[in-house]
Amino acid sequence: MQKMEPENAEALLIAARWAEEPTCPSCGSGALALADKSGGGWTAWRCVGCRKRFTATTGTAIHSTKLSPSDWLAAASLQDPAPPIIAEQIGVSLVTARKVAATIRPVADRPLAVRMEHLLGARSRQAPISDPWHIDPLPATLRAQDNPLVSLGNGTKSVLNALRARPFGATAAKLAELADLSYSQASRCLADLERRGWAEKAKKAVQHGYDLRTVTVWTLSWSVDCMKALAFLRDRPPRRSEDPGDRIPQRFWRNFWSGASAETLRISRHGLHIAETLIGGRDVCARAWAISALPTSVLQECRRLRGFDTGTAADLIDAELTRRAAAA
Repeated sequence: MQKMEPENAEALLIAARWAEEPTCPSCGSGALALADKSGGGWTAWRCVGCRKRFTATTGTAIHSTKLSPSDWLAAASLQDPAPPIIAEQIGVSLVTARKVAATIRPVADRPLAVRMEHLLGARSRQAPISDPWHIDPLPATLRAQDNPLVSLGNGTKSVLNALRARPFGATAAKLAELADLSYSQASRCLADLERRGWAEKAKKAVQHGYDLRTVTVWTLSWSVDCMKALAFLRDRPPRRSEDPGDRIPQRFWRNFWSGASAETLRISRHGLHIAETLIGGRDVCARAWAISALPTSVLQECRRLRGFDTGTAADLIDAELTRRAAAA
């Protein structure tokens, strides 16, 4: 296929992304005003609602590209989109042709319409033949203007992300920590999600140190509306909780049934006692934490103790020491 005029090629790409009129990819509004063309020669719009500027490629696999619409359409139309053929057809370097070929490769065996939808981020009802296990995260009927997250604030989105990372539930304090918000703001966000029917709370008994404590645990409701919102939610993992440092995580306190309370133990002072108790105990999770978290000197000293010189414990310690030596 020969290269067509840029205006005609861009019109085909716009029709592939928006079946009708262009809409703002940020808020879904159809109230737009034409702006100056972008550096790549693409027609640009400015949303009247959110005031953001965008083109037909904004937020797609070919966003911020320096190639013209006719170049992309010519490359997508090739029967064999190999880098040398792409470089000769559209007149680019072999390095650029490899990047173009990598973008088209997942749908190289599909019709031109499917290739154009792939380049513009449009989701097809049928998965590529080369990927039989592909599951489309968004139904083909969902559009940008159907996005239920438009009315949510950034804080509520962060809390929703934190809830998704904790499918079995978490307290409001833990969600505030994961979302990097204050407790009061996280509580307001959770109340908003509860009103929408996306989150729910319940009393639950959890292990806290040596005792069981009844706390209020928040979880996702997993309703139809909630699942639709999660489909539009950007995959942005919440902030990880801080490392316990010199302390033992509370979930492992119950393994120390004699002597001093585990709350008073410190790795820097009681490292050998901690290693002997957790590595030699029956709690598999506690053993894994101790082997990965305790200092090398503590593991080497523990390895020389009776009961840790042979067997599974010795093999695990030796494997960890070997891994650390190779990584050093």
